[in-house]
Amino acid sequence: MKMKKPLNPIQNELLKKHIKKIEEKDGVLTEAFTIDGDAGMIFYGFVSPNKTIKGVVFI
Repeated sequence: MKMKKPLNPIQNELLKKHIKKIEEKDGVLTEAFTIDGDAGMIFYGFVSPNKTIKGVVFI
C-alpha cells in the first residue's frame, strides 16, 4: 500500500504558486500530499464558499 507523504519545502512553494491561480477569498487548503514512490504529482484539496477543488499538480 502506498503511503501519503507531507510536502517538502520546494513542493510546498510550487503548490502555493498553482493555488494562487485558482484561489478565492476565504478559501482554505484542506490537504496537500504526495504519494510514496510518485514524486511527480502533488495531490491537494481546496475549499471556498463557492467551490471545492480536489486536484493534482504535476511537477
